[in-house]
Amino acid sequence: MPTQTKMTGLTLRLPVELADALKNYAFVTDTSANEVMKTAVTEYLKTHAQTDMVRAAFEKVLQQHSVAFEKLENL
Repeated sequence: MPTQTKMTGLTLRLPVELADALKNYAFVTDTSANEVMKTAVTEYLKTHAQTDMVRAAFEKVLQQHSVAFEKLENL
């Protein structure tokens, strides 16, 4: 028996022009706007997420330990 993927709803607000382009693309490719958005988000995260997450973690550590880094710098 195939395993079903759990899903959740998400509201996405787009400028009218972008929403129209999405609807048109979905129509001409005979797919749903939902499927187009799932594919777009998946591709975006594959490309950007790891780099952005590493950068954000690095910045967070720098911020959290800024006092210690300043003390080390002045040794």
